[in-house]
Amino acid sequence: MLLFADQRGSASADERFSRCLYCGKEIVLLPDDRRRGSCFDCLALAVASPSACPDCGSLIPGDERALGCPECRWYPGRD
Repeated sequence: MLLFADQRGSASADERFSRCLYCGKEIVLLPDDRRRGSCFDCLALAVASPSACPDCGSLIPGDERALGCPECRWYPGRD
């Protein structure tokens, strides 16, 4: 149960309503929304799945892949 109200607000009414990037459902966007333009039903599609490091094979979380591998220090784009 929430013990506080969400105090975030949009600058204008035009910025508040949008459509889901995956299914097209109408959604309400709030500032600092971490759903990346998806509805809650499609949220799993918006989050990148983990992938294996090409050098050592350890799993790198999808949202941290641009940072490289914490195990072997592999970095994307570096030979």
